[in-house]
Amino acid sequence: MNRSPGREFEPSDSALLETLLLEAPVAFAFYDLGLRYRRINRMLAEINGLPMGAHIGRRPRDLLPPELAVEVETMLQRVLDTGQAVVDRNVTVASPGTGERRHYQSQWFPARDGGEIIGVAVLVTDVTDSRRSEDALRRSQDRTLRLLKISSALAGALTIEDVSAVVAGECRASLDAVECELLVGSGSANGNGSGNGNGNGNGARVNERTEGTLAHEVTLALEIAGTRVGTLRLVLPLVRSAEPSGTDSVAAATDAAGSADTDQAEVSADRVFLEALAGQFAIALERAKLYERERATAVALQLSLLPDRLPDAPGVELAASFRPGSAEAEVGGDWYDAFTLPDGRLVLVVGDVMGKGVIAAAGMGRLRSALRALAFVDASPAAVLAGLDRVFTATEEPDQIATLVYLLVNPATRRVAVGAAGHLPLVLLRPGVPPRLVDAGSGSTPLGWPEHRHQRILKLGVGDILIGLTDGVVERRGYDLDEGLLEVLDCAAAPAADLPELVERVANTMLGRTAGRDDATLLAVRFGG
Repeated sequence: MNRSPGREFEPSDSALLETLLLEAPVAFAFYDLGLRYRRINRMLAEINGLPMGAHIGRRPRDLLPPELAVEVETMLQRVLDTGQAVVDRNVTVASPGTGERRHYQSQWFPARDGGEIIGVAVLVTDVTDSRRSEDALRRSQDRTLRLLKISSALAGALTIEDVSAVVAGECRASLDAVECELLVGSGSANGNGSGNGNGNGNGARVNERTEGTLAHEVTLALEIAGTRVGTLRLVLPLVRSAEPSGTDSVAAATDAAGSADTDQAEVSADRVFLEALAGQFAIALERAKLYERERATAVALQLSLLPDRLPDAPGVELAASFRPGSAEAEVGGDWYDAFTLPDGRLVLVVGDVMGKGVIAAAGMGRLRSALRALAFVDASPAAVLAGLDRVFTATEEPDQIATLVYLLVNPATRRVAVGAAGHLPLVLLRPGVPPRLVDAGSGSTPLGWPEHRHQRILKLGVGDILIGLTDGVVERRGYDLDEGLLEVLDCAAAPAADLPELVERVANTMLGRTAGRDDATLLAVRFGG
């Protein structure tokens, strides 16, 4: 194809050309086959930071910054070589006139005269404002989604350890943070005791790191009603050249010339986001502290109501194990009791007050006290259970439920009177015989649902063992109750040196790998010669 660098486009309508050059709202230029400017309008000249006349006859490499010049000449040559237009070409460069990073959308068309390409016409539109609006909307939506994701994770965080895990996991992933650290019970994120935050609700303070990492350290004060509940320290990557290398930062990075690359509106939005994040962590942290305090109170109450030691009685050996629920489960009302009557008989009880926390533990205490009082009047299982029905109905809420198994043990005769109120069966171990379950009152109702209470007599021999337990021992997520009872039988079948070793082995086997389990109680008695 014959290309003459000196051949120019001659418009027939000079008035139209003058309008395009001086008044058109779109930046415009025409280049010849030698990639030289032949025409340029005022808007594009102002973008380039040079007079219109300074462009004519010169190539982009003569006038523009190298990065931009290479981009322009590459596109011009592409259109000349292919004869194909290029539309919606987006370019982000520093404006030659101001140095500001701007976004442009360009259209590149081959100009033809009788079918022969004589140059390239280029239309350039500054879309910086619309691009910034779109980016701001996208970032706002992204922040909202990230905040919702973190809030959802925090909703399931019961303990301070759980909240810390969200910081280490969800927070780091959602914020692309280099480091995350949650500090509880400290007035400083750096451990030196100095205060952080602005003192007005949830605050954020920025400290630039200087260890060679392009990052900012952000300390968030986690406060509820003006009271510090903890601090959160984040190390976030810097924003460089208006392109984030990581995620949001509440401080604007600067380029070599010292101009801010992040506008103040974006800095403000980042700060609002981080302060909202701090608010979510503060609420979760305060909730976790309240949960742990209540849980510690309930555990302490439970433990205070259990026997300090098991009674000594001739002819029998006793062993017990009580384990509060794991951190993922609220404390319930499991309990056991063992005491000696004036005539030498023993009362052994394993029970479970349904419910959680201090309320369940307090109900357990009332039930234990009432049972002891009733047993000293008439110790037979039927009489004690009937009395507990009356007491429970009078003192507890209608929707409260409690179960128990009651054993009246005569060590001298090795006879045990057994009664139950809706509780699990006992485990019976006899030397040389496989363990089996002993029904303590199948179909009986829990306390507070009065019915005629029954009892049965078990005659036991030397070496026989009875074990009472609560459902926390045998119930697990994904396991059927009957499966748990069978596993207890298998575990109890192995020989043990003494009764405490047997009880601890059953407890460790059944509870050691159970996440989110409830309280669990075992009480065992072995008969001697």
